[in-house]
Amino acid sequence: MTLDLPNVLTKREKLVVRLRDQKKLAFPKIADQLGVTDGRVWQIYHAARKKIQFPPNGLSHRSNRLLTIAGFTVEKEAIAHALRTGKLYSSNQPPNYGRYTHREVCRWAGVDPATLKWHSQESKPYPANGLSYRANNLLKYAGISATKKAVHQALKQGDLLPTKRPVGYGKITHAELRRWAGVEPRTKIYARRKSR
Repeated sequence: MTLDLPNVLTKREKLVVRLRDQKKLAFPKIADQLGVTDGRVWQIYHAARKKIQFPPNGLSHRSNRLLTIAGFTVEKEAIAHALRTGKLYSSNQPPNYGRYTHREVCRWAGVDPATLKWHSQESKPYPANGLSYRANNLLKYAGISATKKAVHQALKQGDLLPTKRPVGYGKITHAELRRWAGVEPRTKIYARRKSR
């Protein structure tokens, strides 16, 4: 690790990183030298590591992380090109890249979001089937057709479990899909079994 980053790390952060990485000191020993708690030393060390991994460039840590995970080079020209060609757009690519992050990235790259294509030509709008956008989106990513028969079967087989699968599928969406597909809540089914 290079420590010649004068504009990125503070003196204290440089000292903690040098003591931890080069001298291999434990956090409590560094804390004794600095006169702070070992928890505070841990915070300083990890904040410094984040700054080294994602040097301050005007974007939030979250935006930097999302772009890096998605495989984009975090440089203004590269991001502006990805935005203009439709490789980077909100609510689809990369996952968890929403409209607020999209606005921040567009502002940073100097691209007007109004001039960008919304989606590629291949994407189609969701059908007017009575389900919310969120429910349709979750069904799409779970690979389940947005028909009552397919949803009914997925609910019966356990392919749709609140807080388990697919990711982001919660109790409210589960209740919406259950009502839409005509599946009774399990509590009523159990109550019938007990009464027999």
